[in-house]
Amino acid sequence: MRITVFGATRGTGRRFVRLALERGHEVEVVARRPEAVTDRHPNLTVRRGDVLAPETVGVEGADAVVYVVGPSGRGPTNLYSEGGRNVMDAMARQGVRRIVAVTNALGDQPSDTMPQRLLKRLVRRVFLEAACRDARLLEREIRTRDLDWTVVQPPRLTNGPARGAYRTAVGDGVRGGVLISREDLAGYLLKALEDSGTVHSVISVAY
Repeated sequence: MRITVFGATRGTGRRFVRLALERGHEVEVVARRPEAVTDRHPNLTVRRGDVLAPETVGVEGADAVVYVVGPSGRGPTNLYSEGGRNVMDAMARQGVRRIVAVTNALGDQPSDTMPQRLLKRLVRRVFLEAACRDARLLEREIRTRDLDWTVVQPPRLTNGPARGAYRTAVGDGVRGGVLISREDLAGYLLKALEDSGTVHSVISVAY
């Protein structure tokens, strides 16, 4: 599979690229700073592009897109909503249907325990209100698109090693799940990408 990845210069995106290459996929990274991609592999290509500059966003030749772009600070952001919209517009123009997009698990879910609900409200109010709001905009937008989409909602991410064991929930939160490592999230993204059963689903993943 040829996968175009946005958000591959740090965190989960970087780990996803390495894992996809290990599994034999061809990967194209589109990055605002291509020099930040330090990995080298015969099946890896890197080109300059900015999700907020639609004229630089291209996915031609891809079988699938992985969108792992998100804010790194607390301030206002449109990386989920506008960035995701620009990528999906490019997919529509260039005939690419499959996308896995990562948002966050900060929205309230039916199965949230009271501690989870209180923790999310605190995090949203103090730290990530803008990121939560913008992520929900992307989720609403992606549902309107004629694409084979999957949305993955992780909780707080850690730099721990992959455990290979985690829980998922479709259309709901993972009950009591508040953590997952970036390594395991990257592994799940690849699994979801290859699984047609995840199409048109919003999936939470956590320990």
